Amino acid sequence: MPAHEPDTDATPDTELDRAPAPGPEPERAPEPGSVPDPQPDPAPFTALARVYDSIMADIEYDEWVSFVLQAAAEQGFAGGRVLDLGCGTGNATRPLVGLGLQVEGLDGSEEMLAVARRKLPGVTFHRGDFTSFELPGRYALVYSVFDSLNNLLTDEAFLAMARRVRAHLEPGGVFVFDVNTPVGLRGLWEGGVAAGLADDVYYRWEHSFDEATGLARVEAYCDTPQGAFTEVHHERGYDADAVRRLLSAAGLEVVEVSRHPDGGAPGPYAERLWVVARAPTAAPG
Repeated sequence: MPAHEPDTDATPDTELDRAPAPGPEPERAPEPGSVPDPQPDPAPFTALARVYDSIMADIEYDEWVSFVLQAAAEQGFAGGRVLDLGCGTGNATRPLVGLGLQVEGLDGSEEMLAVARRKLPGVTFHRGDFTSFELPGRYALVYSVFDSLNNLLTDEAFLAMARRVRAHLEPGGVFVFDVNTPVGLRGLWEGGVAAGLADDVYYRWEHSFDEATGLARVEAYCDTPQGAFTEVHHERGYDADAVRRLLSAAGLEVVEVSRHPDGGAPGPYAERLWVVARAPTAAPG
């Protein structure tokens, strides 16, 4: 799933059904093996990488990063190594580069990272799994924005991620992230559809929510000059209680869980949370 919701007010000026008109019925069935198997949908964040920045062009990444840095500063962050966890194409990495901070990025998609490396050639980007990454050294700040952590679909996966973050933080280091709640994922877009035009890309993304599994599903269709594709993405929501429980189990101190975007206390209808946690100030013995 994309790291933020596309513009649901955009109206495409093209027909939804671009398939050519069907031809005449064949006179006989094709011979076995003469018809190629249908191509599988690309994995999440592979084909999407080449159009991701166009679709997300209106996002105020500077504002999101400013919030992260303010929250981290309130916990004592004053510089040092920083890790953008789930950096994607580097849009939330670039503002820290502009501020002169020593930031690195980590993502699971090589295609997204290739875009990030082209945009920010002086930044170190790592490919790795959120649940098992191992990087040299430690960080004063780890941050993750635009619901990247909702791609962790089980408590076990979220806990494993939190333990890796804990292992990579300096004593007293800060972890700041946002996360969609189950409430937010149930009603992701009005009518369950987001469609529009972004540069020369037409997109139509259809959303559903499975109450049995607690997972949201998005079929992300994009029609581009290089061809059309559909990626299927899944996300799982985490409420405030789950976030506190899992971070605490990983050995992190939960400093604040607040409602996005106003910072108020998260009630039962909060759709997205901001979370600030901190590693213990004493190094493990």
